[in-house]
Amino acid sequence: MSISAIRTITWREVGDTLTDWRILAPMFILAFVLPLLLVSAANFAIRFIADDTTVPLLVPFVMLLVGFIPASFSLITALETFVGERERNSLEALLAMPISDGALYLGKLASSLLPPLISAFTAMGVFCTALWLGYPQLFARGLTAEYILVIVLLITAKAIVMVASAVIISSHTTSVRAANLLASFVLLPTASVVQLEAILIIGRTARAWAVLWLIVLLLAVIAIALIRTGMGAFNREEILSREHEQLNLRQVGRTWMTFFREYRPAGVAPEAYAHQRFSPGRFYRRELPALLRDYRLPIAVALIAALGGLLSGGYIGSTYRVRPLEAYLENIGRAPMPSLGLGLGIAINNMRVAALSGIFSLFVFGVFAFLVPAVAFAQISFVAGSLAGRGGSWLALGHGSPLQFVLAYVLPHGIVELPTAMLGAALGLRVGAALMAPPQGFTVGQNILWSLAQLAKMWLFVLVPLFLLAGLIEGLISPLVIVALYGA
Repeated sequence: MSISAIRTITWREVGDTLTDWRILAPMFILAFVLPLLLVSAANFAIRFIADDTTVPLLVPFVMLLVGFIPASFSLITALETFVGERERNSLEALLAMPISDGALYLGKLASSLLPPLISAFTAMGVFCTALWLGYPQLFARGLTAEYILVIVLLITAKAIVMVASAVIISSHTTSVRAANLLASFVLLPTASVVQLEAILIIGRTARAWAVLWLIVLLLAVIAIALIRTGMGAFNREEILSREHEQLNLRQVGRTWMTFFREYRPAGVAPEAYAHQRFSPGRFYRRELPALLRDYRLPIAVALIAALGGLLSGGYIGSTYRVRPLEAYLENIGRAPMPSLGLGLGIAINNMRVAALSGIFSLFVFGVFAFLVPAVAFAQISFVAGSLAGRGGSWLALGHGSPLQFVLAYVLPHGIVELPTAMLGAALGLRVGAALMAPPQGFTVGQNILWSLAQLAKMWLFVLVPLFLLAGLIEGLISPLVIVALYGA
């Protein structure tokens, strides 16, 4: 990949943007006029609120707002990166440039990102400077170096997420109107994140700022995933040949059924399948072992999630006391009545979590699937860590023993349930990764259909029987074990 080619495309596009007065005028207003207006309103806010402790709490939020408004204009330029070239009849000349697809994509991405980021940084700088000069005490009480750094990183991460999403939309639509309509799926979640950040910033507690740092990390991960998705799905030949696209549900259904009936590794075109009927015997004998080998990496990621939950839950349980969970800890030793209904209810709940986390992981790059083993193991280690922190021994049995808790509440059904949950998480992670890097020979749509077909097949013929078995053990046998170890 040529850095010089990326730089050439970036500066050409940025130069075109910065020489258009229709773009420069709103950028100037948002970068200079808006911050000065908000700073000039500080005196009115101080007199109107009449509370010296409240106004400083609003200063970081105002700075966040000053940076977010110019950054949100990144959607306008990013949405036109490719579809706008199509409507201006300049797409063919652009795509004919002798550079790689990756260099072309990154050049367009950088050119869409630089102007709004420069505008956002300028606006925040003008705001801080004007506040420091006009109201130095308010600046000192409202902003610190950590607050400024967190807000700058939040704005940067959100701008990258919005631009990366908009460039993906622009490369997969055939008109600016369609791209603008799809942009709402980017702007609305981003605005929701801004509202959450506003609550945390105004709250100004140590935990709130820790959560803000976590949001920065999550946004950075999402931005990297979106950039990787865009590069993996970008193909100039497909863009040139793409016309008005109609949704052919019959063709989608046929492709999905082809992937469901017969297993082939991802990347094998549907035309290369033998179109055999689905056979449970063939699935358990040959396809299941091949699928497990194919899912080695998602299973490893699920193991990492489980280990992370185990460590974090144990640390929290042994270090802190969480009031909402105190009642649960007090109920340890009380067993529910064994019943078939209890077991079936537990099994149905586990199936629902596995199915929904797998399906919804498609829209959040596998985050929901990653959380399933992390939360499950965190709950177990939290209780065990809490008992150990209160004097319970791992080497002896007793009412406060974490060892006895694991033997009674986890081990009987956990032998089946926990590995099954991790397998379901791996399936969901593969669904979430389907958008990011389609294998050679697959389109993004075919990769999604392939992963959903494997999810459905494994869910029906592996997860459902194992969850039923684990639920029956938890509903019929685990209560007896609890009574045997803890007494009536």
